[in-house]
Amino acid sequence: MQIDRALIEYNNRPLRVPGGAAQVQGTGARLAAGKPIDTKSPLYKQCIDFESIFVKMMLKEMRATVDKSADIIGGGFAGDMYQDMLDDEYAKTMSKTAHFGLADDLYRQLAK
Repeated sequence: MQIDRALIEYNNRPLRVPGGAAQVQGTGARLAAGKPIDTKSPLYKQCIDFESIFVKMMLKEMRATVDKSADIIGGGFAGDMYQDMLDDEYAKTMSKTAHFGLADDLYRQLAK
């Protein structure tokens, strides 16, 4: 099998930031020059909390599509309560570590 040289060169080309942005952070969104996101500010922490609420809603809707016949937790009121608390913790952890970008975009809009 012969390897196509042009395909290899295309796949190994350097990536460029679109629009000549001065700084790229996290999700690749363009930032204004000299205005990085302050991840320690109270506003950014509130943006992370908002993102975790959004992620929890997403997890809840995703979980509603799954068949509950083979549920490990067992169901009932206690099982539903446990699942809700577990989803809440999953959402908080995912918002802090997964970098969805919603908190960054929200921070940029509110910090203007």
